[in-house]
Amino acid sequence: MGDREFPEAGIGVVVPYDFAQDREMWRWVPAPTSLHVTRTPYAATPADAGQALLISAPETVRQAVRDVLVPEPGVVAYSCTSGSFVAGADGERALRGVIRDAGAPRAVTTAGALVAACAALGVDRLALATPYVDDLTAKLEAFLAAHGIGTVARYGLGLLGRIWDVRPDQVVRAVRAADHPDAEAVFVSCTNLPTYDVIAGLEAELGKPVLTANQVTMWAALGAVGRSAVGPGQALVECRAPGDRAVLRVVHEATTDLAAVPSVRGSGDDGLPALYKVRVRLPDESGALARLTAAVAEVDGNILALSVHGRDSRSVVDEMLVGGRMSAARLSRVIRRRLRSAGPDAVQVVVADPHELVDPPTRALDLLTRSRTAGDVARALGELLHADEVEAGPDGPDGTEPADGHVLVLPSPHGGRLIARRAWAPFTVTERARAEAFLRAATAQPVRAGHDVLLPGGEELTALPAAGDETIELDVLLRTCLAGLPDGGPAVDEWTAADLRSVLAPPGGICLLVRTADGTLVAAGSLLDAEGPAPEPVVLVHPLYRGHGLAGWLRRRLGAPVTAWH
Repeated sequence: MGDREFPEAGIGVVVPYDFAQDREMWRWVPAPTSLHVTRTPYAATPADAGQALLISAPETVRQAVRDVLVPEPGVVAYSCTSGSFVAGADGERALRGVIRDAGAPRAVTTAGALVAACAALGVDRLALATPYVDDLTAKLEAFLAAHGIGTVARYGLGLLGRIWDVRPDQVVRAVRAADHPDAEAVFVSCTNLPTYDVIAGLEAELGKPVLTANQVTMWAALGAVGRSAVGPGQALVECRAPGDRAVLRVVHEATTDLAAVPSVRGSGDDGLPALYKVRVRLPDESGALARLTAAVAEVDGNILALSVHGRDSRSVVDEMLVGGRMSAARLSRVIRRRLRSAGPDAVQVVVADPHELVDPPTRALDLLTRSRTAGDVARALGELLHADEVEAGPDGPDGTEPADGHVLVLPSPHGGRLIARRAWAPFTVTERARAEAFLRAATAQPVRAGHDVLLPGGEELTALPAAGDETIELDVLLRTCLAGLPDGGPAVDEWTAADLRSVLAPPGGICLLVRTADGTLVAAGSLLDAEGPAPEPVVLVHPLYRGHGLAGWLRRRLGAPVTAWH
């Protein structure tokens, strides 16, 4: 088949008159894509800002684009770094406008492709290696700054001509000289430098992406026509095409009293261990998890917990707790690079709560116990789901969940609905199932074995373990018992609903409630887990039922093994 059967895959390229890297540019191009190259008119001028302005003049570019449109390319790329950044960010946008106005269906420039490449890799701090004199390199820095990309270091060769004579080993030395620990990537400027054969080796050596002018230009141009560049071991190329990348956000969850646990809540930068929750949507395929764990290993992180959430038929959400002395920024950068082919789904790195180190079943049981004793199911559900908020709402037609998955609507055990919201990550189907099971358990009534108590006068009473919600009845009984004391007992505001619940559902203990045939509460006994060698029994008996041995009976029952009353 000829290339003319794939006209949409053709790429028109406008290069400066002194461009000498045609063969290198082709190496990024897969078959059957064709490059249709044309040059700007010759001009006898040094390679400085004046030359860059001359070869990017609107009329010069317009004529070159018209010349290259004859084979009907799907995109036209202006392949010159200095010519596309010399007039700043506005000049680069205007240059793309000239290309489109000349008839190109799509327009790409080298400087614009660099900005897109940085966005694809999540890079906002660059080191620059250029062949230019200082004033031209300064214009590149200004262009990048206008796009929010900082320059942390630079190294220039100071050349005013014959840039094509620079050898690959000289490029390697320039990149090493330009690199800086704060740089997230290194950019080699100028399309007249040979770079294809040194990129992969430099990335392995430096541990960060190395971007080059011809590379970013071909990557962006091929992406514009739905093709992927060829470049084994090159971080940018393995992003496949502009927009086809993992997008990482660092979201800081609200935390409380960070200073209370400095050994776990360090920032990594200060040398203290840090704890992060990493959540990423991955394709459900072999090797996907290995790429994620390799990123953690690269930053000397320690995977402390791992869980897999179902998402849909093609993907899963992997969630890990990662500890180590790395900063959140470094962990983020490495994950971005390792997951560059993971597609456009979001990845989150969240500062984790140390309590999350408890295994999920144990944590769920702890929250369940707290919800039953404290009576706050919504709060416990929010902690279970790591939700931003959980609020109660009435039943009604407005309970539809948005398609983005950031809102979860569940039936409330007390009627109506519970609405959970989480901005930092959508809820998964696994979390929905977990929440529904949690609510069923929170509202399930335990089977409680009753005990008949026969008083000397023949009246039958029934003793049952407390459910935990009898606070009003216990309050009445306590007031009644204290009312007959000589000093009237403690003031009524000396106990709270929480105090009463702690009697009804003592941690590690039991509570028995004794009722008459009509359900009136007449006695209560609770085995509190107080400080000391043994739990402390607390017994309350209604004044009308004293003298019948109820207090002794309750003490004996409370002293029996807890399992006897299950």
